[in-house]
Amino acid sequence: MAAVSGACIAPGKQSLHVLAWLARVGAAPFEVVQLVLGCSRVRAHDHVRRLVASGFVRRAPMTRGDGSLIVLTPRGALMAGYPANYAPRSVAPTTWAHASACAWASAWLELRGRTWSGERELLHDDAWRYQLNYEDHRGTARGTHHPDLGVFIDPGPVAIEVELQRKSAARMRGICNMYARLTDEPDALLAGVIYITNRKDIAATINRFAWHFGLASPQISFRTLDLVIEQTRAAAHAHAAANAVGGARLPPRPR
Repeated sequence: MAAVSGACIAPGKQSLHVLAWLARVGAAPFEVVQLVLGCSRVRAHDHVRRLVASGFVRRAPMTRGDGSLIVLTPRGALMAGYPANYAPRSVAPTTWAHASACAWASAWLELRGRTWSGERELLHDDAWRYQLNYEDHRGTARGTHHPDLGVFIDPGPVAIEVELQRKSAARMRGICNMYARLTDEPDALLAGVIYITNRKDIAATINRFAWHFGLASPQISFRTLDLVIEQTRAAAHAHAAANAVGGARLPPRPR
């Protein structure tokens, strides 16, 4: 069989567009990449194959049935115009769920036309790194904390926290206290914080600690990950409908 030439598999404009998005995210499940691309599953696989062949992304297989994460490489970060260290060093099984959820949140913002900063950007931006102090059984813990994403709205920047697993109570109290200070007017650095979680127990605990420190709606709000996924799919389908020409067949709405 004749070898496929490099020119045949070189990433095109649309492939490089999703690469630029991925550079801000780090890693994403295939479905999320497809929705950001705004094309059929077959065409999305072709875009990913081109990016893999060029060394801009790699596949990280997850648990059987969950597919693979599409992971940015250092070469891909440079191609997208970002430093090589934007590429994740590793994507371990313990981080799969969180990386996937952050990717959904990033696509949720992107496809709904929001101005946002992704996890990889926040990791390298000191403006999003905040002092975090709290008391635990070891004494006073001092460090820094950055949110998972940021979104910019008229009142100001809003932090987004993706919470899939319970943190220690002491650390959660410290983070709620931190956000209460950061959103305290008149010198607020943040307009608010959004928590994304499917776990009612985590949301209830965060709400309780937030109330204790005077952090209340509208400065703090909650979304379920299920709602984020639903709204992301709906936004992608709306884009497809808007771009359909002459009654072109739309991709089926994800179930």
